[in-house]
Amino acid sequence: MTHTGEIKAGQQEMLAVRYRRRYRLCQVLTILGVIFLFALGSFSLVDGAEVLGTILIVNALVGLLNIYLLKCTGNVERAASILSGILFFLSMSLIITGGKNNTGLLWVYPIVAINLFINRFWPAVFWFVIFSVASILLLFTPASLLMMTNYSLVEAIRFILTMLALNAICLAALRSEEQAYQTIMQLHDDDIRKMAYYDTLTGLPNRWSFKTNLERLLSRAEKDKQRIGLLYIDLDNFKQVNDQYGHEAGDRLLLEFSERLWEEIRPTDQLLKPQTESLARLAGDEFVVLLPNIKAPLDASVVATRILNIFDGGFEVDDVTHMIYASIGIAVYPDDACDPSTLLHHADAAMYDAKHNGRNCFKFFTQNIADTLRQRQRIEKGLRQALNDAHFSLVYMPIFDCKDNSIVAIEVLLRCQSPELEGNSPELEGNSPKLEGISPELEGISPELEGIGPDQFIPVAEATGLIKEIDLWVIENAFQALVTLQEEHDFKGQICINISGVELHNEVFPTQVKHLLEQYSIAPECVELEVTETAFVADDVSGLETLKALDELGVSLALDDFGTGYTAFSQLIHYPADCLKIDRSFVNDLFSEREARNKMVMIIQNLAKLYDLRVIAEGVETEAQMTYLRENGCDWAQGYYLSRPLPWDNLLKLLSA
Repeated sequence: MTHTGEIKAGQQEMLAVRYRRRYRLCQVLTILGVIFLFALGSFSLVDGAEVLGTILIVNALVGLLNIYLLKCTGNVERAASILSGILFFLSMSLIITGGKNNTGLLWVYPIVAINLFINRFWPAVFWFVIFSVASILLLFTPASLLMMTNYSLVEAIRFILTMLALNAICLAALRSEEQAYQTIMQLHDDDIRKMAYYDTLTGLPNRWSFKTNLERLLSRAEKDKQRIGLLYIDLDNFKQVNDQYGHEAGDRLLLEFSERLWEEIRPTDQLLKPQTESLARLAGDEFVVLLPNIKAPLDASVVATRILNIFDGGFEVDDVTHMIYASIGIAVYPDDACDPSTLLHHADAAMYDAKHNGRNCFKFFTQNIADTLRQRQRIEKGLRQALNDAHFSLVYMPIFDCKDNSIVAIEVLLRCQSPELEGNSPELEGNSPKLEGISPELEGISPELEGIGPDQFIPVAEATGLIKEIDLWVIENAFQALVTLQEEHDFKGQICINISGVELHNEVFPTQVKHLLEQYSIAPECVELEVTETAFVADDVSGLETLKALDELGVSLALDDFGTGYTAFSQLIHYPADCLKIDRSFVNDLFSEREARNKMVMIIQNLAKLYDLRVIAEGVETEAQMTYLRENGCDWAQGYYLSRPLPWDNLLKLLSA
């Protein structure tokens, strides 16, 4: 909802409250008035005051009709007008007849006050004027001949002056109420507008406000032939602050950073003369800075350098130094883009380029980034098409027991054949060794596998959130394959499934896995979920909770590509892991001259024995590697020396052989 819609909704809600108040007031006063008028009218008729009694009874009947119309239509304004008319004629009747024992004037005062208070200010003024004029005409002009009772001049003057004072007080109260309503609605509008345009934490303009400001600045820059620099800032490692110190600490850090950021973009030399709208918080830990009227693109780098200097030695908040940094992307109008959306998109792309190239730096938008961005957009489109049109497929990588070369597990690998991605699909490792060491009749059964590989589309899927849908597709199809292998081919091994590190922070993922296990009646111990070691972050509480939830289901957990991440060996005791998969780079370096590399396989195997973990070696491509692994106690192995990834039919041939 836009801010205009929110303001209107708020106004309508307040008007509804006021409407309900007036509705109830009109309803109650009319009912009381009807009862009162019927009672007095009846008494008047009994006492012989036929004129007064008839007037009162007629007004009571009009009041009943008013209640009926109010209930049927809900038209409060009409009900108030009718009630005001009844009260006006009633008050005039009391003045003319004098009421019982000439006490009618005493009843006029509350009747007139009620008449004013059931109306808004200006309608009340109207009835005040009408009543005052009518009263003066009846008491001080020849119209007094209509009077059925006599008032002395003193009584008439006292009545008029008293009524004028009473009416003035009532109108002043109504005016104050009207002004109070207007003030409340204005404050409400201001609050809604502030919520719509400004970030509630930092007070900076938000995404909506920023886009509006950017459109205005670009329009002005086009007329004045000026350049505008746009800096897109993302804080690195900010998630760790939230995870380790809590979201309150994270909020304080963002607030402190926004204040220091403003100080850095308005230096004393006033190089760029920024304005308040030059800075905005788009979302989370993402900020943007607008640099109007820069002389050259390099001027933007001056400000970017100042911002990076904020993080020299860490960023201190509440006496705690947080090791966070910034990645900054820079795009310049009109050099890189001429419309607001594209300019922001390009600055965002440059920021991701900075993040993927070391962090704590700034990058200008370039043609290479533009090409990468187009490739990314094409892949994203292809992934969405693949999900919608079933263009994903699985291939199967056999895993062998090192002792007897029997197949003990099968790893499923994802491929994508979306037509949108055909131009991106490289041939997959066409020069890999043939299937030596396997029965001769199986040589050549693995043709080149077409389709774009996970190394290209998984990062895009993770960035766009599509990875969660893809992971569930892979798990479900792997489970279907496992059921077929168990029921029709007597397969006793495990099915191994790679999952994204994103799932470590997906609270519903363990529940989804449990549901699929139950749906396909699969024993959890037949399933192994693999997560790359690089997905782990030290002291990642939420990730550890997800792993524990999966472990409680009974599935096996493997740390894939082990040795390439930053997991401290001592942390293995905290991870509910069952298996370590030695990264292929270490297997490849088994006979390397670099001692630090060729010893890694032995170190990982000894570590696995210490924690009673199974070891799988990836990327086994030679007989020498296989022999070494077998002799040194490696449990399982996979690689092109043993088997390529196989299509389904070829996998079945291998199993039957």
